[in-house]
Amino acid sequence: MSNAFAIEWQETGKPVVVGDIPPSVDVSLSHDGSKSLSSAGDWPQGCDIEPIRSRTAVQWKALLGSARIPLLDELIAGGESLDRAGTRLWAAAEAIRKAAGQMSVSLAMGAREDDAVTFRGGAEGSVVVLTFPALLTDNEERILAFVTHEEDAEEPAQDPAPQFDSGPLSAKSLAQFDPMAYGSDVHVVARSGYPAVSIRFPVGFRDACNVGGSVGFASFALWLGALRERGTGPISKQIVEDMATGRWGMVTNNSEVFIDANLYTDDIVEGTIWITELTGPDRATTNLHVEWSRVDGETRTHIGWSAMQTTWVEILSHGVVAARPMPQYFHDFIEPMTIPTGTKNIAVPTEPKNVDRGSVIRSAPMVPRNPYLLESEVFSTTLQDGNVVGNIYFGNYYIWQSRVRDKFLVRSQREAMAARGALGELRCVHTRVEHLREVMPFDDVLVTMSLSALYERGIDLEFEYFKVNEDGSREKLAIARHRTVWTMPGAPGELEISPPSKLPQSLIDSVLEAIDGK
Repeated sequence: MSNAFAIEWQETGKPVVVGDIPPSVDVSLSHDGSKSLSSAGDWPQGCDIEPIRSRTAVQWKALLGSARIPLLDELIAGGESLDRAGTRLWAAAEAIRKAAGQMSVSLAMGAREDDAVTFRGGAEGSVVVLTFPALLTDNEERILAFVTHEEDAEEPAQDPAPQFDSGPLSAKSLAQFDPMAYGSDVHVVARSGYPAVSIRFPVGFRDACNVGGSVGFASFALWLGALRERGTGPISKQIVEDMATGRWGMVTNNSEVFIDANLYTDDIVEGTIWITELTGPDRATTNLHVEWSRVDGETRTHIGWSAMQTTWVEILSHGVVAARPMPQYFHDFIEPMTIPTGTKNIAVPTEPKNVDRGSVIRSAPMVPRNPYLLESEVFSTTLQDGNVVGNIYFGNYYIWQSRVRDKFLVRSQREAMAARGALGELRCVHTRVEHLREVMPFDDVLVTMSLSALYERGIDLEFEYFKVNEDGSREKLAIARHRTVWTMPGAPGELEISPPSKLPQSLIDSVLEAIDGK
């Protein structure tokens, strides 16, 4: 017997051992950026390593969720510091999740001896995890967690589902915040050491509107809006009640979408939401970010990013608003989840990925009004385009981009657009909308699309949005940037966006004819 073996990874991302070992052996791996941990045994494995970080009580309670507050209090009452107790509970839950193969797991206190504590979780409390602190070579204390093997585990006591009162959420009552109470698709996770909300959902037929069958850029913007609303869970009722008065609302200042990989119908997409800072007068402006991932079992594949800046406002008259301090309940809800400016590993992009799109064929001159108009269209809005605030929903600006762009493309690329990607397609990899003023239902909106730069393998576009008044005058509502690449089809279901290919000559000619007036 050679005793040779190797570690391989299943499609789900779970590690497995192959070679001259019993098939029952399971393994688990964990790392914290500088240290790695592994475990192996002939029972389901789960391990975790977590550095002990300093957080406030409010932050720990928001991160762990209300169901684990009694465990936190019990550990502290036994002489443990807040940060060690919180890290211990987090590591225990992570190890049990790996062994049980579940995102949401119960956790109950087991035995305790000196610095070692066991917990039970998983199906009927059958998974036991041992946790203990360790001081490693870098002199930084960490919590290590290993799933152990124990027969006939006792069933743990189950905590009742958390209940939310209808009154304002203060820092004290924020401990009740547990998005997992809203369904198995919503979880509290850690982002740079602060609470973030993670939400999962399947990709629908309507979302996959790209020529090649992948998700279109406007869908990411609409998802961003939906996640923003789901993420306010415990205070959403109060927000709606304030907005229903007609006096208060939230306006979108800007938003953007980065697309780094493909998503398809029936994929499970996960959006993780976090807030980087509160800015502006009276700190009434919220800066929200989302990382999009494709989830397959335990594997998460990065897909892209979105960002949005919104401000709490008082509605002064039809379409006229002014920034105002956000309600106290809203501030108390957001504050503990806000990642301070300058925190490392937030990983928020500021520019699209630098891909080779070849040489510049033509670029617009640097003048106040872009003369390279390619396409325009007037959209008549209705209540269907609005929302509870009463203004036009920000997601429409992305839908209008898509409609105007497709209207131009179909003139020269009708065959390619009907070929479901077989002949290539123009893919948006980044778009950003900057709002200047509000527009209301039953206003007419003119959307213009102009060339910013024409490359051998892609096109940069500029969009402008105008309210068209009854006398024919215009008021600029927003501007947008839109970056594209031309891609050829990859393998069916391929996640990676194919490298940029040369634009069809017919498309180049169509662009040049439009701007040169031929």
